Amino acid sequence: MARKIELSYDSILSCSQADKSELKIGVAVSGGRDSVVLLHCLKNLAELSLNELPRLSICAVNVEHGIRGDESLRDSEFVKRLCQNWDIPLYTYNVDAVGFAKSNGYTLEQAGRILRYQIFDSLIEDGKCDLIALAHHLDDQVETVLMRILRGTGIRGLIGMKKANGSYIRPLLDYDRESIDAYVKDNGLEYVEDATNEDTAYTRNYLRKEIAQLKLRYPNLAQAVQRLSASAAEADEYIQCNLPKIEVKEGVSYIKTSDCVSKLIAKRLIFEAASALGVTQDIEDRHYSLVLDLLNAESGKRLMLTHGLCVYKEGDCLAFTVKKGEQSCFEQDFCEGDFSDLGIRVHRVEKSEVMFGCDTLYIDADKIPDGAVIRGRRDGDYIRKFGGGTKSLGDFLTDKKIPSRLRGELKIIAKDNRAYAVFGVDISSDARVDENTKNVYALETYKSK
Repeated sequence: MARKIELSYDSILSCSQADKSELKIGVAVSGGRDSVVLLHCLKNLAELSLNELPRLSICAVNVEHGIRGDESLRDSEFVKRLCQNWDIPLYTYNVDAVGFAKSNGYTLEQAGRILRYQIFDSLIEDGKCDLIALAHHLDDQVETVLMRILRGTGIRGLIGMKKANGSYIRPLLDYDRESIDAYVKDNGLEYVEDATNEDTAYTRNYLRKEIAQLKLRYPNLAQAVQRLSASAAEADEYIQCNLPKIEVKEGVSYIKTSDCVSKLIAKRLIFEAASALGVTQDIEDRHYSLVLDLLNAESGKRLMLTHGLCVYKEGDCLAFTVKKGEQSCFEQDFCEGDFSDLGIRVHRVEKSEVMFGCDTLYIDADKIPDGAVIRGRRDGDYIRKFGGGTKSLGDFLTDKKIPSRLRGELKIIAKDNRAYAVFGVDISSDARVDENTKNVYALETYKSK
């Protein structure tokens, strides 16, 4: 039996920590039945809150993704007319989800979601909205939980979507499809149908049709999943309260291997380490297994995971970073200059200014041969050590305890495969400053902007 949809002022207010006289809510509206119902509910609630503080004010946000051609434009026109009729301010946006997906290797679903949330985040950052209301309901929650189960998830994934998550709220999350349909009928609401909802090539659409069949035999399926999600949330809260702290420093998050006392705790630490770097999507069970294997690997081993996330074994820690493009293809004739894009500087100094033991390296400029370049390290590079003998640059960096995750970003001075200096690390004995040196260059490193 359908539940009557009744949103309360207090339930919306509890989602915000803002202390102000007006709470501005942006409602994501596609024109479909769910978002139209949400907009209508919040419009009525805003009208009833005129004598309350903070007063609720709403606006609509419509994003046209450029996926469905004229049909998509028709839906946006419907939203525009609806907002005019209901006297609701509207923000409209057009994005190219197809091009974005192709350029970044995303599915259309992923691309659309990323672009939508970029817009929502900008509205919040610009102060145009305090909260963004999304029209997800209980049947959407069932789809989300089942999708995560099929991909491979842990306790956290079983929680599904939250009613409130930061600046995002889902006021309809306790109401099922039947409740939405009953509200549409009782209030005589018009909406548009997205033809792609019938395309079972999309995973969510396929599951939606299968769930409809399951509900014929198990009519309380949605409520059962809701109870499962609530139990998972309780377990998750306990785990979170007993979780060791991770360290985040200069774009790297660290997990101590000694903190991974059980698979359950280790998996959560892995998730927290990835989340600290902004990677919260597509972390699946197979990824956890790979990282758990790395706990017992030798120092220097690494894994590449989803969204550029890279994990390194460094002593008694796992170091997580989002991998940047390496500079190995970059090549610049060696000369004086401020190479800000590379985070390095080469400049002449007086010999009397040389201060060994500081972060700056010094070389005898006359010992650098013609044709030398500044570039990234490559396979086959070697360096002559102080005290005699040569070593592969990789082994040299291992001796210097330079983590593997940093080596792709190092810049060197080299002629062919012979390295004369590694910025921020050390120089070759071939380029050392001695009593006969006349021209000294200082090699400095700094964080590029």
